[in-house]
Amino acid sequence: MKRKSLFYLVLACCLVGQLHAQNITVTSAMGQDVNTFVNTALAGKGVYITNAKFSNTSGPILSDQIGVFQANGFTGFSMDSGIVMTTGNISVAPGPNNLSGASQPITGYYSDAELAPIATSSINGCATLDFDFVGLTNTISFMYTFASEEYPEYVCSNYNDVFAFYVTGPDPETMEERTWNVAIIPLSVTDSTPDGIAVAINSINPGVPGTSGGGGSDCHYEFSSYYNDNPVESVGVQYDGYTSKLMATTEIVPCALYHMHLSVCNVGDNAFDSGVFLEYGSFSSPSTQLNFNRVNRDTVRVGCATRVPFDMSHSYYDDGVCHITYGGTAVYGVDFTCTTDSGAVMEGDQPFYISKSTTHYLNVAGIQGANLAQPKYIDLYIETSVCPAFPDLKVYDTMRLVLVNNPNVVVRDTLIECNHLCTEVGVEVVAGNAPFTFQWLPADNLADPTAQHTEAFITNDAVYHVVATDRYRCASDTATVTINIHTSEAVDEVDAPQVKVYPNPTDGLLNVEAQDIIQVDLYNVSGQKVYSDSHHTHQLQLHTHSFAPGTYYLRVATANGSSTQTVIVR
Repeated sequence: MKRKSLFYLVLACCLVGQLHAQNITVTSAMGQDVNTFVNTALAGKGVYITNAKFSNTSGPILSDQIGVFQANGFTGFSMDSGIVMTTGNISVAPGPNNLSGASQPITGYYSDAELAPIATSSINGCATLDFDFVGLTNTISFMYTFASEEYPEYVCSNYNDVFAFYVTGPDPETMEERTWNVAIIPLSVTDSTPDGIAVAINSINPGVPGTSGGGGSDCHYEFSSYYNDNPVESVGVQYDGYTSKLMATTEIVPCALYHMHLSVCNVGDNAFDSGVFLEYGSFSSPSTQLNFNRVNRDTVRVGCATRVPFDMSHSYYDDGVCHITYGGTAVYGVDFTCTTDSGAVMEGDQPFYISKSTTHYLNVAGIQGANLAQPKYIDLYIETSVCPAFPDLKVYDTMRLVLVNNPNVVVRDTLIECNHLCTEVGVEVVAGNAPFTFQWLPADNLADPTAQHTEAFITNDAVYHVVATDRYRCASDTATVTINIHTSEAVDEVDAPQVKVYPNPTDGLLNVEAQDIIQVDLYNVSGQKVYSDSHHTHQLQLHTHSFAPGTYYLRVATANGSSTQTVIVR
């Protein structure tokens, strides 16, 4: 029993403002629809909860034994908020711990036949919460704390309150239906205790019998590390002791229907209240069913599509049905479009099928003419259903893309005048996002038809079309490159220098004279370079004895330009 001195009571009155700031607060759920309440306060990711009942009654909650709690800075439970269920009125739960054997029995209390077999005496004042659930993956879990006014006096007595979390459904190994308790002490499943050791006052406690305890075969003192004492006048909660935050978890069959029965009851009397605290949103079957690949794919540009891959590689399922919806400041059909990799147009919430073995893609493209004075955002909401019998059970992923303008590419038409032979061609890009890629059409007589500037061997007039594409492959432009080949010596290349070549024809030495010679190249009529010299000089001699007789093209590049002449070797 508690012993409170007058000194403590006076001190509590003096510090009431400070204590209140750290006491939990509770709000009754009476009058709320139990199914809505459970889905709002307890359901997390990857679960689908239906058919909820409190004290075996669906619809509006008729008791003050269940509600929500807020921690308000109290750290003992390691929870910020959640559901509270108590054997009396939940108003007993808030601290400070200033009452002896606190209880507030409710009228018309409910008993629980499922907990009766594990109680040491008659049970009453039960708070029971039932619901059906489906999980996406092969586990479900939730976080909880058990607290009681019966700590520590009734440790290992025959009169301590009981609680359990029973799951009923197909056994994941045998597929046969069974019922088992998931409120068990961590790591307590052993060969001698294959079902684990249930969490109770007799199993999680200070490690010694209480003043009213008498021992017994079900007593355990080795799990005291999970027990927290709540001394007199402590802030937070009224209960004299409570467990650490524990995880209730179990394996299940994905997409199979299960039933959950959560219950806490008084034993032997209707005093010394106990309570169970369930963490907000912690009832979950975590899953990475659908995942976007976000690497370098956060920008969409006008004029081209951003290819966004996603997959079900971490799924427990082989296939699913996906839906795509949009949000953000960009407007579908005005600012952007979206298609699947198969070409299906995704205008809105349209279903399409995906499989685990395949990487799928969304192609998001900015529309020419979109009003993008400022960048806009495209939010992709993708959801998938993987349980055919429960289509409302979905998993989600979200990705935000930034929609921006993309400058047009402008490439200039070019006219190239050459004497006898054109050995180099190129184009000029005057606008766009560099670096660019190029494609010359046709590719005839060009050393590299994918370069901006390339060596060539063009002896006749020719026309090329060059497509330049920006770095994002969003915008492109085509230029025309016209090659005019002149056979008359009177028409030189642009800025052609004065070059003397003699004797021509030659059957031995060929003399080349020009101001500031940089490069001399000699080509045969097949376009093969048969001689090259890059020394800076004003005069050089070519030995032609090893060349086959015939016509050659001599290109002389100087500091002032280049000139090409025909040379005859005898």
